[in-house]
Amino acid sequence: MTAKKPRRRNPRLTDEKANAFIEHLARSGSVSVAAERAKVGRTQMYEHRRTHKRFAQAWTKALALGVERLHDDAITRALEGDERSIVRKGEIIGTERRIDNRLVQFLLKVHKPEFAGSAATASESEQAAMAKKLKAAAKRLDAHRARQAAKNEKKDGNA
Repeated sequence: MTAKKPRRRNPRLTDEKANAFIEHLARSGSVSVAAERAKVGRTQMYEHRRTHKRFAQAWTKALALGVERLHDDAITRALEGDERSIVRKGEIIGTERRIDNRLVQFLLKVHKPEFAGSAATASESEQAAMAKKLKAAAKRLDAHRARQAAKNEKKDGNA
């Protein structure tokens, strides 16, 4: 029977390491990357977040910054593309920029759905039916307003 190794507790988290984690989280938007770069355990960081309110607030802000950076990077990649090597007969003969059209479509769909084909469009017959319904609704509204005005006149006349 082999002896069990005693469980090693996480060393005390220093302010320096906690701050390094927050800084890396703001840069990367990834808890795993931030923990690795700050040389701390992910579990330890989640526990610290759970028990320290100010750290939790800093975490939330840092994560938002990291996600914004990721968004900015995606837009830059969509606009500028990625540089790729052109290889012929095993030799690199040059480079070219390739735009990731799927990334462009995704960003358009998120920010401008009408340009990505996501906006609902109605056929001519559907538009005509909607126009007819709107006209009927406007007619009912006018009749309702006329009834209300007549009631108000009657009240004013009796008062």
